[in-house]
Amino acid sequence: MKKLIALFAVLAIVSCSNEEIGDASTKTNLSSVKITDYSKNTEILSSQELFFENEKLTTIKYFDDRISDYTYNNQNLVSKIIDYNPDGEILITTTFLYNTTGKISEITRISGPANDEILNNKFVFTYLAGKLLLAKSSGNNPAEHSEISLNSNNQFEKQTMFSGALYYKYNFVNGNLEKCAEFDNNGNLTGNVRSYKYTNLPNIDSYKKLLFGNEWKLNNFLCSFYNSNSTVFLDLSENLVSEDVLTFFHASSNYTVTYRTKTDYIFDSSNRMSKMTENNTIESGTTSTTIRPSIKTEFVFTYKD
Repeated sequence: MKKLIALFAVLAIVSCSNEEIGDASTKTNLSSVKITDYSKNTEILSSQELFFENEKLTTIKYFDDRISDYTYNNQNLVSKIIDYNPDGEILITTTFLYNTTGKISEITRISGPANDEILNNKFVFTYLAGKLLLAKSSGNNPAEHSEISLNSNNQFEKQTMFSGALYYKYNFVNGNLEKCAEFDNNGNLTGNVRSYKYTNLPNIDSYKKLLFGNEWKLNNFLCSFYNSNSTVFLDLSENLVSEDVLTFFHASSNYTVTYRTKTDYIFDSSNRMSKMTENNTIESGTTSTTIRPSIKTEFVFTYKD
């Protein structure tokens, strides 16, 4: 479910001084985060473990022996990610540039010699009053453009996709994204809608702060333009998500499927998150029966103290 569709959402774009850019949280003593995907019969489908040193994510080790290494700039923001295959050969190098307030201004993705897929992608972000512009280029091809307009609360209101044939509209209630819906150019709802419910727990702590500083919510969202990772939705709003439902319409076969994710949280005695569990089900919109076994994803957090 994590890579089915990237309907995007939102965050306030808040300025900060250069001195505050990397000072996003108090010391966490976070040591690792283990992320494991299970089938309904508890078979492990995939896993990865994130390792932290001195309040920074340094390495990710994957179940297939791939590794990702992270380095940081003088703003204490992640500046480069290098992905290696099991033989230690470079697959992809991703670099990040930031503006003076710590918001991502550019992301580049370049293939390494061990990668069969040739990548030469660049994403450039421009911040203007009331909107955010994105230019995406690949090699020598002409750039594609997307625009996100902001409402009076500086939250994402509408996003025009690169093709220009579709756009997304967002609805916020009390600082939380309640619905994201897809429309065609004539303003007709396509049937693709994502809706959210929330806990009363504030969404103020995340290991992504250790990568992206005070602008972690915005910067993490911007990364979804290249990795299509829908887990970004867990980080978008004022409160922690309890449930999200994606209704996906297959126009060619006139068939609707509902993807439902319920999320639970466990905290330790120091009020730090120790475990987060996503329970995912896929249902037919016409028969309301499960058409694939449920998949569970667990995030287990460990600390040095």
